[in-house]
Amino acid sequence: MKIYYGMAQWQHPAWVNWLYPASLPSAERIALYSQVFSTVEVGSTFYTKVDDAQLMRWYESVSDEFKFSFKAPQTVTHRLIERPWDDVQQDWLAFMLSLQPLQNKLGPTMLQFPAVCDSRALEVILALCDMWTLSTPLSVEVRNLDYFDKAQTETAFLSSLAERNVNRVIMDSRPVFSTEAYCESLVDAQKKKPRVPCHPVATANHPVIRFIGHPDLPRNDLWLDQWATKLSQWLSDGLTPSVFVHSSDNIAAPTLAAQLDEKVSALLPGYQRVLDLPPSQEQTSLW
Repeated sequence: MKIYYGMAQWQHPAWVNWLYPASLPSAERIALYSQVFSTVEVGSTFYTKVDDAQLMRWYESVSDEFKFSFKAPQTVTHRLIERPWDDVQQDWLAFMLSLQPLQNKLGPTMLQFPAVCDSRALEVILALCDMWTLSTPLSVEVRNLDYFDKAQTETAFLSSLAERNVNRVIMDSRPVFSTEAYCESLVDAQKKKPRVPCHPVATANHPVIRFIGHPDLPRNDLWLDQWATKLSQWLSDGLTPSVFVHSSDNIAAPTLAAQLDEKVSALLPGYQRVLDLPPSQEQTSLW
């Protein structure tokens, strides 16, 4: 039984002198990050083509047990509707080719589609899934409300993913929308994060959760308790979830992940906690 916990990034100014020392060059921080967390979302591949040599440097910086979850390029997902299909296919195939040497350390690769991709895009989304040639998991995140109707569209979407052994990415942004935006980080989060229903349905063996925590940490307990129950069920069913924890400013994301792991261990007999954070800066200096 294992849960892969990770962040949306492997370095943050607030994590200096906590997860790594200030003296450590930023290019080397992934190695220390990977000693605490077992996976990471890599959003840079969404925005631009990352050089193959850079991908290999990241690969060689972490242990064999660590897993990268790369996001597919925006030319494949966010510009899906406006671009010629042949161009989209070429970019998707090129991206898969760039990931082939990294397969031993790949978690679920993410196809993340914007809200403009409604139910009419389902056929094309599934065509991209059918093109997946790597031996590692694939996951799909959708943000149009058509896919959350608990009716014909969502049923077709979920069953089609299950037939292809493709995981649904489950976005849980409930915490950051649970209050008015009373601070800058909440204002930013409520502008940028999708407000979609949270339907925790696993369609394959590697379900993916993206949890967006509230900056008032105790307020997250309600949702963390719910996720601890669901994760315990999935582990008992033999699934291997990936949980990517964000917060409105990402400062407290590691703490929220550790709290969730502790809640799972309290619920599930035989589960061994996998997250052991260094003491916080308030307690003592790591270095």
